[in-house]
Amino acid sequence: MLFSGAVEQLATGMWGGLPQAEPLRAIKRLAKKASVGFGPWREQAGKRLTAAVRRGELSVYVAVDPERSLEHLVSPPDVLSAPVTVPTGVLNQLITSRGSLQDHPIRPSIVAAEGDQRLLRLLDVGMLLLREGDFKVWYQSEHAKGKWPSQRSKAKSGRGRPTKQTDTLRNAALGLVREERWSGNMGVTKLRRLLIASGRDDVPSVDTLARLVDQLHRETGAPALFRKTRRKQAKKALSK
Repeated sequence: MLFSGAVEQLATGMWGGLPQAEPLRAIKRLAKKASVGFGPWREQAGKRLTAAVRRGELSVYVAVDPERSLEHLVSPPDVLSAPVTVPTGVLNQLITSRGSLQDHPIRPSIVAAEGDQRLLRLLDVGMLLLREGDFKVWYQSEHAKGKWPSQRSKAKSGRGRPTKQTDTLRNAALGLVREERWSGNMGVTKLRRLLIASGRDDVPSVDTLARLVDQLHRETGAPALFRKTRRKQAKKALSK
């Protein structure tokens, strides 16, 4: 299976069952029959799968795309009949797009291919693949951890310390956004003050609340939930 196909399946599992993201609902209102997905959800899935293969949890292979081989390969011996394993070290060197590997490696170099000219040639015209059976085993293992956004209710039923990001707190934060009393550019500290002023006694720390807001933004795509975070370098410069 193509790397992108695995990403799509993972995205469906991670986010399936949640309400449609706000930007997606807007598109569907204009084009009801359009077949579109929510980019940020797929991006998160791509990052997770890329991190997994770079840790060696799944093997990645490269196989020649026949259409591209006609244009780029000059001799039949260059075309391999079976996929070739891409070493983990090479996977860690390949360029990503939005944190995710792509079906066609982006501008592979001899350095990225660890000096292997033959592998470089394959990466230049080939496609990244996963064995479907291996992906299913890994997918089921990830699903069993119960940590996907689509498994929030399962996570709450575990034996660990109860989460402070409760549904009532999430709904209260979303309510303030819908009433236009708060947005991400106002800062999480103000959101915390508003929640406390409403009489809630379950308001967590600013850091925990910030993670809740970021999670809500990933799930809903609501622009008002976007928070601008300062880079570490900027923070260091301010502290001097």
